Amino acid sequence: MIKNIIRRLRIVLIHTLTFCKPSLQLPEFAIIFAPHPDDEVFGCCGLMQRMLAEGKQVELIIMTGGGKSHASCCDINEDELIRNRRQLTRDAASIYGLSEEHIHFLDFPDGGVQFDDENTDELKCALSSIVEKAVADKAISVFYPHSAGEGWSDHLRTSEIAKHLCASIIPDAKQYEYCVWFWFYNCWKIDWKNAFTLKMTKQEYKNKLKAIDAYIEPKAPCGKPWSGVLPPVFLWANKWNLELFFRVK
Repeated sequence: MIKNIIRRLRIVLIHTLTFCKPSLQLPEFAIIFAPHPDDEVFGCCGLMQRMLAEGKQVELIIMTGGGKSHASCCDINEDELIRNRRQLTRDAASIYGLSEEHIHFLDFPDGGVQFDDENTDELKCALSSIVEKAVADKAISVFYPHSAGEGWSDHLRTSEIAKHLCASIIPDAKQYEYCVWFWFYNCWKIDWKNAFTLKMTKQEYKNKLKAIDAYIEPKAPCGKPWSGVLPPVFLWANKWNLELFFRVK
């Protein structure tokens, strides 16, 4: 109870401090790395909507299938969990406007994302293919989870892998961190000098809430969401009408 009160106070403070931060300038081309199916919606749904509405390009890379979301809950087969969670990704994407050909599902193990994995080679190929298809004069921006405040190992490793591969494959790309579990963990290492926000319109915000619901409302046979049970304070923090980003490079 006390931890959640402290979390809420911290979240309110951070929300307050963001109001004086500049607006994020939309890139022409964005590659978004999501550790699990749903992180892209929590952290970047407003960004993706705004870009797609303005005819800009978005490519989404989802590192894992999220197959451990019921690890301590029931005996649902992991393959079934992955199939259903990936369908939730497609359902959510249809709400904010991203077509399926721009979604790239990888098979890093849920809870075990590491650079030293055979899936890294597949990721390199996917990233190279995405870059090759980019229009020559479109500058690329890359978005991945906050490297200090996300807490979950998959989120931290995803950030490390994205930074490493982008340095070799798209060295000129701008890099940004986005926030998902950042709101939940007690992280005070915040680079306010490089903070940017995106304030959603009423329709964008409405669509984000619908996309979140597309992930958290559908129930598995055990009666709990396919995506697992998320803490109320986490959902409250992520159902904000602004999105927070930090420029890395």
